[in-house]
Amino acid sequence: MVVVHVIRCACLDGVLPISSIAPRHTYLTDIILSLGVIKYRCNEMRHGKGNIPIEKEYAKRVENGRIVKELPLVNYDGVLLPLFSVVSPTSCVVDDARLHVNKSYNRYILSRYGVLEIPVTYWECSNEDCDAYYTDMIVGVDGSDNYSEEYMEIQRHTRYEGKCSLFNTRRVGEIYTADAEYRGRAACPTTLWKYEQERGKASLEELQNTDVQFNGTLHCDGYWVKDGWRKFVEKRLGRELTHREWKKLRYKVIYVIATDDKVILDFVITDIQPSFLSLIPLFSRVKNRLGEENIKRIVSDEDSAIIDAVKFVLPNATHAFCVFHQLKNLTKIYLTQFKKLEDIPYNGKELYEKGKELISAENCIESTATLRVLDKLFYATNTEASRQAMIYLEKTYKKNRKYLEKGFVPETNNVMEQLFSFINDFVYQAKSFKTLYGLKNWAANMFYVWNHRKFNTGFHRGLSPLQIAGAVDPG
Repeated sequence: MVVVHVIRCACLDGVLPISSIAPRHTYLTDIILSLGVIKYRCNEMRHGKGNIPIEKEYAKRVENGRIVKELPLVNYDGVLLPLFSVVSPTSCVVDDARLHVNKSYNRYILSRYGVLEIPVTYWECSNEDCDAYYTDMIVGVDGSDNYSEEYMEIQRHTRYEGKCSLFNTRRVGEIYTADAEYRGRAACPTTLWKYEQERGKASLEELQNTDVQFNGTLHCDGYWVKDGWRKFVEKRLGRELTHREWKKLRYKVIYVIATDDKVILDFVITDIQPSFLSLIPLFSRVKNRLGEENIKRIVSDEDSAIIDAVKFVLPNATHAFCVFHQLKNLTKIYLTQFKKLEDIPYNGKELYEKGKELISAENCIESTATLRVLDKLFYATNTEASRQAMIYLEKTYKKNRKYLEKGFVPETNNVMEQLFSFINDFVYQAKSFKTLYGLKNWAANMFYVWNHRKFNTGFHRGLSPLQIAGAVDPG
């Protein structure tokens, strides 16, 4: 038997006072506060399309016109206490004297349960020569903040799961606390941004320390984002920048390394067109973490910085170049003329299939032999799509042959494409990032959410990348 607080709704004034304590059986819910960090137990969350069964164990009770909700137990200085418990100081830390009540008052905390009214006490040292004062601490509330940590964490997940701007996150948060005529209240964009910076450090630490099982293949690619504040930069430089100069300064590239199971391991932010030296620390961290002997293959696009960095840090790893876009472009050529691939004439269909074989050829001999077959097939076709496809395939052959001669192999896995398509609309909402450290913390939080986010469709529906990879949580 444990003691839990019970929140009883007071709908008339929009405030939920913690009014009673009752012994009940309880359990940890999906929100666990551990050393001030709130984690979501992803295995307790259900995702998917269509009707999903109601999880009755999470239902609230209605008693005498009031909703009763059992609060979760959280870790406070090594002891499990109900969320929003009031912890009073026991003695003065200066002279170990007893404390006297100075003043009793109510604190109003915004939480996922609404606005809470919590009675607390202001204390003073009983020693007249000591002028130390103390106040009660509320479990799950950081110091004198008006927002509970679990509520700030919900707003953070709203921002990253819903891909909202800071302003839209606030507007959504106001809905959580709305009640009748009370419009609701949520943290302002500045408060959210500060919290995002704090959580970014923890997110980055988990990315870089999670023990992940992988099959020897890693994927690396870069994503362009806008960063910087033009007026601030111009003021620091003492002159105005031309549009061309500003574009060169403001664009950054986020280079990401992930596994075949789409688990993001680490990232680094560089200027556009970086030297391979900028990526050496990234690959070195991953090598030290996974072991050089376990990394068999690196998949990337034709980025020279990635290629040279891999040669320097992982000389024994096979380098594969991604041909996903090439296959996609070939299909697009035919779909421009034909609505469906099934509508392509027989001879054109043969050329299309053989073109895919050319793109996926694993050596120069196979690539050259396939091109010769394509030349013969082309003369038997008479569609504009086949003509455009042949032009594209000849260019692709010359391009891919250079990499095949270097010992590279083609790879059709679209791991990075799936990742970048996930954050595309989020970046559109953000427009640009004012500071480099703000961009770094945003990326760390975004990739943390990606690793824990469950797929809604496909073979891995209901599982997150970490669950698919069988990762071990370092926390």
